[in-house]
Amino acid sequence: MRQLEVENQLRDVVGRIILQVELATSQGRTDINLALEDAFIPILKSVYNLPHLINLNRKQKNFPGIDLGDDHDRVAFQITSTTTLEKVKFTVRQFMDRAYYNTFDELFILMLGQKQSSYSQASVNEHLTSKFAFNCKKHIIDLGDLLGQVSGLRLAAQERVLSEFRHILGEVDAYISYSSESLAAPTAITSNLQQIRLPKTVYVGELTIDDKKVIAQAKTKLGYKGKARSRRSVVKMALLLNGVESDAWVCHDNKLFSFQDIEQCGLISVVDAGSVEPLGIADLAKSTELDNVNILKQLLSAETREQLKQHHVRMHTMDGFFFFGPTAEAQLERKETWVGKKTAIRRVYEVKYQKKDPTKIAHHRHLSFELTFTKLDDTWYAQIVPSWYYSYDGYRRSHWHDDLLSQQKRLEHNLTVRNMVRFVAYFLSETNKNEDEDCGLRFLSLVEFNVRETDEAEPVDDDGEDVTDMAEGTAA
Repeated sequence: MRQLEVENQLRDVVGRIILQVELATSQGRTDINLALEDAFIPILKSVYNLPHLINLNRKQKNFPGIDLGDDHDRVAFQITSTTTLEKVKFTVRQFMDRAYYNTFDELFILMLGQKQSSYSQASVNEHLTSKFAFNCKKHIIDLGDLLGQVSGLRLAAQERVLSEFRHILGEVDAYISYSSESLAAPTAITSNLQQIRLPKTVYVGELTIDDKKVIAQAKTKLGYKGKARSRRSVVKMALLLNGVESDAWVCHDNKLFSFQDIEQCGLISVVDAGSVEPLGIADLAKSTELDNVNILKQLLSAETREQLKQHHVRMHTMDGFFFFGPTAEAQLERKETWVGKKTAIRRVYEVKYQKKDPTKIAHHRHLSFELTFTKLDDTWYAQIVPSWYYSYDGYRRSHWHDDLLSQQKRLEHNLTVRNMVRFVAYFLSETNKNEDEDCGLRFLSLVEFNVRETDEAEPVDDDGEDVTDMAEGTAA
């Protein structure tokens, strides 16, 4: 069942990426590939087994002709949103003119849009010599080709790739929203990018846990069964054994990272106290190493997860999205007050009963959202993608989730989604509004471009939209 779910989700997210890329290129924004070079590295590493693949533009700014390369396994990639034969010939000509065949044995051209049905091999051969071979059928690939190769991976690897594709979708949406500033806008343009303020310091310490001992103790004291699925799960068990429930941390390369001062909180129980040191946020945020940037993004997600716990918003451990839950046991619905141009109330959780037997619960409906953290220029943003989640017990996915979600999506329109984004952004900005101004991660305001508020929210029917307008408020 899980295998089928992952495959369906992969097809959905890849299809959405292709549509968004083709939308961007149709509007003349063909440089979208520049925003995605790093994002594709983990996927290509998994699919082509290239552990040493790097962004060549980080070696040399504007590395001509190719974008990614693994000089250990001698494979290079050009990533482009242009799908024409002329683009293929230009790339191959650059490759040959600069004698890259001395470093790389294979060149793949990854097209972000849907590639043409065929390309003239004879036209490409005009730019080749006996020193290098390029097969149009094999070496010109698009996201559909990648998806086909992902289907041959193990389930755990497919889930990791799915997470990366979701990240890429977030990057695409963020790019389109951000670059829309330069477009003529006959109507209001409100992005789903929410500016964030990064904490000033990251703390890091060496982990000292014995994995086998932790798992054995967890089986005895926590009732844990089976094998640990990841190092993170072992660290989580070690913390729970020490009475620490915090999720505001990331482990990488036998180190634990956190925005919390490790020496001043329970995280110290799993690290070497003498190894703890503070790092300036720029060490991660402005690093040229992809791993460091990814650690920061994971930390932002972990810190958000911890902040939202006390507000009864949970992160789904398998799929990584957030969803609203009840604030009290046996609660049948939950409503939240928020402020746009006016103060309104939004239903974010409710219990639905069966029509045939009103005494039995059909499902729980939760307002949900995905967060992707990204940097544009020197500013960091959270990209918000709202949706709905249907569970059968308040957490686990209902067997009818996909059908129920499709029904709900048919009822929604652009204004509906826009208001969902604005509500989530308002809720996030309020989570730590009353805390010390110098505290860690802060969610600020949505990014708006050339906005003319001509379509402000109005009271609508009971389908999960804003259900009550109240007294006039201030603009979010």
